[in-house]
Amino acid sequence: MRKTIKLLIALVLLAVMSIGLFGATTNAADKPIEQITLSPVKGYEKLNPGEKFDGSFSITNTGTEVIDLHVYVKPFGIGDNCTENYEVDSEWTQMTSWVNLEKNNYYGIKPDEVIIVRFNIDVPKNAPDGGQYVVIFTEVGKFDQMTGAAIGVTKRLGYKFYADLGGTKNESGTVESLKQGVWYWEPPINSIGEVRNSGNIYFTSTHQYKITSLTGKTVYEESIDQDILPDTCRKVKVEWQQTPTFGVFWVENKINFLGQEQFNEKKLVIVIPIYVVIVFSIMIILLTWALILKIKNRKGMAKGF
Repeated sequence: MRKTIKLLIALVLLAVMSIGLFGATTNAADKPIEQITLSPVKGYEKLNPGEKFDGSFSITNTGTEVIDLHVYVKPFGIGDNCTENYEVDSEWTQMTSWVNLEKNNYYGIKPDEVIIVRFNIDVPKNAPDGGQYVVIFTEVGKFDQMTGAAIGVTKRLGYKFYADLGGTKNESGTVESLKQGVWYWEPPINSIGEVRNSGNIYFTSTHQYKITSLTGKTVYEESIDQDILPDTCRKVKVEWQQTPTFGVFWVENKINFLGQEQFNEKKLVIVIPIYVVIVFSIMIILLTWALILKIKNRKGMAKGF
């Protein structure tokens, strides 16, 4: 009977593993119906007041169907909770009105076809010092060829453009916070860093994340770059997706920007499932109770003599 149960359990586990393997293979082979890629996804330029700049980026139809594209400009800023905002204008998004697109709509883009989106920027002679920022969005869907109106939009990607207009620059920033847990009841180990730019020009912040075993062996390492816009903050979350269910590690966080190391902290981190703590606690309680009973029995026996 026991052998039969063990055999059934083994067959069930084998079936589950097989489904997982075949499912992963099938999903990897499937190609999305509607999908695009941008190259590059960002642009960085130094511009001068009164200058006219010509720029471009490419869009590739990486799906399986013919698609239409709609391209338009939006302000690129940071809103509440340090998240990106494309609706609110500020002194750093004046460039939105300086950008002129060659075309707003592209029709009948075939699979694997590449198109070039061209734009120019007319920088005013009285442009402010520091940085200016916009995003050029590309929407995938179907659009009326007469009016350009959207019939249905399925996806959207944005090309971000960073302009340095020179003049008087104020480059300054601080690490607002770094949240690194010490106890984890379940994986993954993660960290959230928040950096604020108090200047008038963007800078790039680099968050370096390193996890080592107690013996000093590096088990995970990652470095994330994030552009921080003027007078805004950005949050960067890094995590070790393959964190084991149980373990003890050293976790080091470093944040660098404006040519300096701005933050460096190393913590001992423990990953332990909550059920292990519960079982261990019950064992301690039972052992303590058994010890108490044993002591009471000894005292009772001593009194009996």
